[in-house]
Amino acid sequence: MTSTLPAILAELKAILERVTGRSGLAAALADGASIVDEVGLDSLEMMNFLLEIERRLDIEIDFEKLDFADLHSLEKLAGFLASARRRSGPPS
Repeated sequence: MTSTLPAILAELKAILERVTGRSGLAAALADGASIVDEVGLDSLEMMNFLLEIERRLDIEIDFEKLDFADLHSLEKLAGFLASARRRSGPPS
């Protein structure tokens, strides 16, 4: 998967749809949608979401650098993930 923001945003939306089991959620979410307020993931769904991001994007999330504010917008989270991918380089 490429690390462009539009590609990461599309992947995040697809992951949210899978994790929540809400058909059509990916298409309904705006890029600026809040994962916390609009999607309303519970704690188990949030862990599944973050683990699935790591798996699907082939990235290791640095939870010490991930700020709770990054979860208030899909765009912010996508930016955080794109930045992390640039720092860690392509998968080996």
